[in-house]
Order: sequence, then structure tokens, then C-alpha cells
Amino acid sequence: MRTFDIVIIGSGIAGGFLARQLRLACPDLGVLVLEAAEAMEDYKVGESTVEVAANYMVRRLNLGTYLYQHQLPKNGLRFFFDSPDKDLPLPRMSEIGSDHMPFHPSFQLERARLERDLVTMNRAAGAEVELGAKVVDVAIDGRGRHTVVYEQGGERREVACRWVCDASGRRHVLFRKLGVKVHKEARLNTAAAWGRYRGVAGLDGVTDAAWRSRARYTSRHLSTNHFMYDGYWIWFIPLAGDLMSVGVVFDKDRIGAGNVPAGALPGPRTRAEFERFLGAHRAARELLEGAELEDFQSYAHLPYHAEQYFSTDRYAVTGEAGAFTDPFYSPGSDFIATANEFITQMILSDVRGDRAGFEEKVAAYDAYYRFKYDSTLRLYERMYPVFGSFELYRLKYLLDFNNYYNLVVWPFMADRVTDVGWIREELKFTDLVLRALSTMGEHFASLASDLRARGEYFAQNEGRFANGLNGVAQLETRLGPAIDERFRREQVDRAYGSVFAALVERRLGEQGLSDRARLVSELTLPQVLVFRDITPERLARLLQRIGERMTKELREELPDAGIERLELGASGVISVTGPAEGTKAHADALSRARALWDASAGSLAHIAL
Repeated sequence: MRTFDIVIIGSGIAGGFLARQLRLACPDLGVLVLEAAEAMEDYKVGESTVEVAANYMVRRLNLGTYLYQHQLPKNGLRFFFDSPDKDLPLPRMSEIGSDHMPFHPSFQLERARLERDLVTMNRAAGAEVELGAKVVDVAIDGRGRHTVVYEQGGERREVACRWVCDASGRRHVLFRKLGVKVHKEARLNTAAAWGRYRGVAGLDGVTDAAWRSRARYTSRHLSTNHFMYDGYWIWFIPLAGDLMSVGVVFDKDRIGAGNVPAGALPGPRTRAEFERFLGAHRAARELLEGAELEDFQSYAHLPYHAEQYFSTDRYAVTGEAGAFTDPFYSPGSDFIATANEFITQMILSDVRGDRAGFEEKVAAYDAYYRFKYDSTLRLYERMYPVFGSFELYRLKYLLDFNNYYNLVVWPFMADRVTDVGWIREELKFTDLVLRALSTMGEHFASLASDLRARGEYFAQNEGRFANGLNGVAQLETRLGPAIDERFRREQVDRAYGSVFAALVERRLGEQGLSDRARLVSELTLPQVLVFRDITPERLARLLQRIGERMTKELREELPDAGIERLELGASGVISVTGPAEGTKAHADALSRARALWDASAGSLAHIAL
């Protein structure tokens, strides 16, 4: 019986990346990859990567040259918004996107080619990769060697190993053999259908001069393009060569069979339904004119999770073998990067004989990965009814994009993610983070319902452009190997304060409220969390507290004015009591109070516009 240090089940990007990382990190490790497919030819979904995965591929896997030579660079995420009748031509749709390539790279992956190339690269690096090798049994021995049995070419073969890592995707080979339950997620009820088209002209084929110039002629084609609707979204992702990945993700509770609002189509499940669904949207229909649909696939349900991902019995899962949330924001490859980083560090500790270090890593990494799943899921929970409104989603994206760069990308780039001490500190804030995500989700969903009832949900869906990169410009020169924890905390408060103030302004109709420095600075994350309901009474209490603080400042600045109280009322009304009205003291106090109240917060919600 042949013996290896690690057997990896599956040679998709999760397994292929892990094999490469292990061989680069420790060339003495014996790595066997067992792939059930006879050839790596499947056009898999999940082509879009974002910054964590890109950093992992370039910095950890040394794939930068390969990616720029054989895959496509990505021009960030881009979002388009339509009319209620889905009849706007592309140049008239409101848009969120960049006007230049983002400052940290990401890529669009033609998965079949990448996975074929990984087989070649991993074999060249000393890993054994067996194609057509279907794993039929796994026996885990926590005290000795594991056994993996596979069938290949009509023969049954058996190998022994110290570690088993499952990268088999939704087949969940290891969990099925171990009897570990994979839970179908009930908090988010989404499904997807997609295919690859050949002969799509692409977004850069649109020649409208004003539309092209507003994005400074940057390539929209290279973006992950989202067409946003109430309850679903459509993606257009370019792939190397003449291919375009096009898909629909929909909330079954909102547009599933039997749950279709007036004027909407049910979510597509078959190839014919998929083509009919796309054809009902003018922008998608015009982009696909003359194109050929080469293949079609669908998933009836997207999100799921397990209760454990890494074990001291020396097994682990990576990628979709363990959990999946939703393809929105393209987090799948980020999960792969994080899991592979964890698995590599656990294996290195184990093979070096550091039992204590190995056990603490397993515990910390597993807890963090479960938290990562839960926090990511809450980004999407209740959000599908928000997606179709430019006005709402612009704020949602602003908050999510800031938190992603600040709280996810930065620690990964600084190698804090595998630091057990850092993870333990982060996990202390688990409850705070999850409550923040849920609270903001509730506010967004409530405002969406209000705007829909007022007939204002689609009010800003035509003719507007928001540069998404402007909202994270302050992070451009900060991200790197050194973490500035104070700056990170300040950015969290600034993002939540900016977005929440804008939600309050819109919900209560208080124009001009959202860029007042006094208000935004008051809305730190802890304060946002206790602001459970956006009501006039809640706002009045907040303004009273701000007024009390401003009263104290005015008394210190104008000690002889006899100021008793400053009051902030609705619609920006300010009153000062104490000095007699008509006196210079009253006029000076009121002028200073207005200057303090009118000071700009430099709100991210306004900068992004």
C-alpha cells in the first residue's frame, strides 16, 4: 500500500490550490490528489474572484504571471439598475462601479483551463495527481494512518495517509463517509441557473459616448457585472477567449413558484426558462443578441454549512466541500483561500510534532471559519428585496465594501488570519459583528418596504453613477503587512455612522441630516446597535444628547453669553435659550451653534456620490 502525508480529494481550484500551497510550503510533503473526472473540462461556476483570493493566488501561490498571461484581470464589481418594466437600455441604467482598475488586483477565471493547468503545475512541483480516480471509501484513524480507497480504470486501489483533505465540492465525499451532517441553510432561500455564451459583444461593445466617458473609458467588460432587481440579480462575467458566463440568482421566497410579484417572472430552473427569463430584460437581451448558449446548469438551493470543518483527527475540508453562502460579492474563492491557509498551517504544525500548537490552531481556525460563514451569510439575509433599488443598494454596497477592505482584506494581507492570538481577539467580537450585520439588514429591509409602499423604490434607477472606489480611497495606501488597529476601528465607526445617518435621513424625511459631523460622529457602531427602530422619537432623543454636548461647548467658548440650553429640532431648526433674543450675545451664540451643527462630516455616503 502506498503511503502519503496528505491525500486531497478533488482537483478543482480548492484542491489544486491546496496541493500547490503545500508543495511550496514544504516540498518534502508527499501529496496525492484524487480527481474523479477523467479530464478537467467542466465549466464550473465561480469564475469571479475578489481581493482576498487574488492576494492568495499572487502572494501565496506565486501565480501572478500565470494569471495575467492566461486569465483576465478584473475591473472590480459593477452594478446596474433598471426600471420596474425592465426596459431601460444599458446607457440609461443607474450604475455603481469604478472609473479605473481597482488598486488591488482580482481576476476572472476560466475555471476549466485553470484546473487543467493546476494539474500540470502540481505534477511538476512533485505532487501526484490521479485523474479518473473516484474515492469510494475513507477510514479515519485519529491515532494512526487514514485509509483512502478509490476506483480508477476499473481497478480498486488503496492508499494510506496522515491527513485527508476534502475538496470534492458539493459531493461532500468525506462528510458523507463520516456521517457528518451538512445543513441546508434556512435563513437564505436562494437558487441559481447559469450558462456560458459564445459570441457576446460585451458591455464595451456599447458605443454611447456619454456612457463610456462617465467611466473614463475603463473596460466595463472586465468587471463582474451585476444587473440588479427586486428579489434577484443577473451576472455577466467575461472569461478568457470568446466566452461569457451569464447567470441568475434568485430568492425563492420572493420570485419562486407561487411567490411571483405582479410583473415578475418565476425563477428559472430549466434551460428554456433561463433563456426566456433573460430575454424579458432589455439590457440582457440586447447584450446576448446573436450569442450562442453553449451549456446550462442550475442549483435548486445554494447555501449550506457543516458544524465542523477541521479536526484534530487530521482531516479538513476546503471550498464547497464544507460550506457555501451565496455567489453575490464572489466570496467562494475567499473561503477557499482562508481554508487552505488554515489547513496548511495545521498540517505544518502537525508534521513538525507541535501537538499543542496543532490543537490550538484546529480549535481557533474552526471557530473562525464558522464565524466567517455566519457573518457572510448575514450580508445577504433579507437583502434580496433591497437589490433592485439604486438608492438603497448604493448605501448597502458602501458599508459592505468598506467592511470587506478593512475587516477582511487587510488582516489577510497582513497574515493575521492564521495568527491564533489575533483570531482569539477577533472572536471576542463575534456577537457584536453578527448583531451589527443583522441590525443593518433589518434597517435596509424596512426602508425598502417603505420606499416600495411610497412608490419610490425605483426613483433613482435611471441616469445616476456612483464611483464605488471613492468609498474606500482612504484605505488605498494603508492596506499592507502592518495593521493599524486604531485606524481600523475609526473606519468601522465612520462607515456605520455615514450609512446609518443616511438611512435615518431617508426614513424620516429629514433632508440634510446625513452629512452633519455632530450626528455622524455620534453614530458609532455601539450606538447604531442600540438604535433599533428609526422613529422620530428615537431621533429626538439622539438630537437631545447632541444638543446637550453642544451646549457645554458653547458655554466654554462663550462664557459671558449666559447660555442655558441649545436645542436641535426637526428639519435643522436650532434654538438657544439664555441670552435675550435680539441681543448680540444671542446672535453670536446662535451663529456659532449653527456653524457647529452645519459642519460637514465628510460622510462616506456623500463622498461616494
